[in-house]
Amino acid sequence: MKKMGLFLLLAVLLLAGFRAVSESVAFPAISQPAASPSRSKSEDSFLILVNRDNPLPEDYAPQLTWLNNGLNRVRADIYEDLSAMLTAGTEEGLRFVVASAYRDREYQQGLLEEDMAILASAGYSRDEAYREATRTTMPPGCSEHETGLALDIVSLDNQRLEEAQEETPENIWLRENCWKYGFILRYPRGKEEITGIDYEPWHFRYVGRAAAEEITRLGLTLEEYLAR
Repeated sequence: MKKMGLFLLLAVLLLAGFRAVSESVAFPAISQPAASPSRSKSEDSFLILVNRDNPLPEDYAPQLTWLNNGLNRVRADIYEDLSAMLTAGTEEGLRFVVASAYRDREYQQGLLEEDMAILASAGYSRDEAYREATRTTMPPGCSEHETGLALDIVSLDNQRLEEAQEETPENIWLRENCWKYGFILRYPRGKEEITGIDYEPWHFRYVGRAAAEEITRLGLTLEEYLAR
């Protein structure tokens, strides 16, 4: 059963990897920065904690803007810093792809149901499939992607959502520099029991420049930072 569970988990992860490709094929993250709207929200709103224990209200509706790839949206007031970060990396010869950014509840529900269907087809009960699937795909209302503050950023040369992302020049650069632009690596290795999410080297979250600098300097997760 353990071998079967591992196989199915790998199948779910592979499906997630293919999603990255399907959502971003041949579209670099941001080519030329577009005119960016001025910020209208307080820094505190960048620190919203979203997880199983802290779901978003059903009427949560962030103000969004499109990225230049025409496929993804982010919260309008983080566009300027996101553009600056990806432009800086691009100028160093790196090639980024935004695999996923804002998702609404319906889309998030669809992703979860896809993963659960894989598990159910192998004999898992609905409850078992739900528990296993939510190790990698959050239930609707509990995903940071619904805030418009989170992005899955990958290398053009490897668009799979897999741990091997950490070996790409793009990911190495992001992990070393993202804090300068207000972003953190949201689900770091070794903090799984705190975040409740497996290590995701591709998942970056905007928290504002001051918070990102402190979180990175102290080696904290967002949960640990907010609990101080």
